[in-house]
Amino acid sequence: MTQSSSIIYQALQNVPCGVLIFDQSGTISWLNPALESMLGLKADQLVGQNREQFPFTTHRGLFKGTGLMHLFGTGVEQERWLHCTVETRDGAEPAIHTIKYFQDVTELMRLREENQRLNQQVEELAITDELTGLANRQSLTRTLNTQVARSRRYQNPLSLAVIHLLDKRDETAIPDEIILEVSRYLRDRLRWVDLIARWEHSQFIIILPETSLQHGKDLMDKVLAGFSEVPLPAPYAGDSLELLFGLAEWHKGQDARLLMKQALINLAENEAASGQA
Repeated sequence: MTQSSSIIYQALQNVPCGVLIFDQSGTISWLNPALESMLGLKADQLVGQNREQFPFTTHRGLFKGTGLMHLFGTGVEQERWLHCTVETRDGAEPAIHTIKYFQDVTELMRLREENQRLNQQVEELAITDELTGLANRQSLTRTLNTQVARSRRYQNPLSLAVIHLLDKRDETAIPDEIILEVSRYLRDRLRWVDLIARWEHSQFIIILPETSLQHGKDLMDKVLAGFSEVPLPAPYAGDSLELLFGLAEWHKGQDARLLMKQALINLAENEAASGQA
């Protein structure tokens, strides 16, 4: 070790950032205690190692260039995110050719991941109904506008169903636990391409892409036919509850608002007919 290299090592020994030095051949020649702590490895495990023979596969990022690098450990707590800057020295010290400086940004990255997770939850809450987990009004409106635009462009069939859960005893609002159970039933009976949303307390709207009026009616008839088998708690067991639907098919010249209006009109007509029966 020359006097010049000794001075450099001493100067970098106690700096708070991690320091890794490579010689002219790309072999690790020195690292400081801060980097040992970051990596969970001792200097004698790394000094003399090069890229080709490096035994720690989870830490091969040490040989990469500048910027952010992810060093994998045996568990989440051993993972490290390090930000690297590089200084290249072309002087007379063959043992000090490249100096890499590492800042541990693991906590920052974890906070960023947590922030992304929380933002995703907020986005999901913004488009889902809090009780049922179904799409809410905002999501339904956005999707319906998209589907109407698609049908207008490609002339694909599109139907919209409005389903109303009624208590034939004309009692107060149906409890949340019943709404939740019925929402699960409806969701399980639909196809993967359909979107079901909770529109009002006991009202649901279903977008039926690529579905004609007749096919939509066949699907709704099947849904309603199986509703009597849903195991509901007393006093709603039996035939105290009823599902009624209004169905409309998109036609050229209609927008999402007119399609919704027609489905609600058809629902009202079915409800009136059911009341007369």
